[in-house]
Amino acid sequence: MKTIKIFTIVLMALASLSIYSFGLGFRIGGSVNYYSVEDPIFKDTYGEGNLMYGISFSFEAIKKFELRAEANYFREQGKMTLTEEEITFTLRPVILGLRIKLVDVKMVSVYLGGGAGYYSYIENLPDRFEDIEESTIGYHAEAGVYVNVVPKFFLDFSVRYTIANAEPFDETIKLGGIRAGIGFGLSF
Repeated sequence: MKTIKIFTIVLMALASLSIYSFGLGFRIGGSVNYYSVEDPIFKDTYGEGNLMYGISFSFEAIKKFELRAEANYFREQGKMTLTEEEITFTLRPVILGLRIKLVDVKMVSVYLGGGAGYYSYIENLPDRFEDIEESTIGYHAEAGVYVNVVPKFFLDFSVRYTIANAEPFDETIKLGGIRAGIGFGLSF
């Protein structure tokens, strides 16, 4: 619920920046990505990675400069190292970013981007332990390409590297990593 509130506030802030910017175009969409968390202990416990789902809203603030807000959902199941009991890890990043279109021809737009986000996570443990619910700030860099399939419908192929270090128990957990996938949506 907290993630939805933050995402709504971010959308309202972006929308209020400039009514004129909507004249340059805006996009709404979703995405399906493969996300691989960088931390080696995480990989030992939960595996190499899993699917991350997301929704996004973006608009061109200035020609070729796209401001963007997105909310994502990642969930992974694993086992405790000694007892082999099942545990679950859920990550919900809310991200603000900027994409700069380097090449913009008829059907294809190549971009580079970056941004920052609020990464909230929950680790659900067996009943005898207290669940861990924390958050951290993270940063990312990305590259990708928009492909306009038909008027107003686009695909977004992207690769992103994220740095998001959390310290719940005086040790650093690297929640960042590589994300690669496909987005889809409508442009107006």
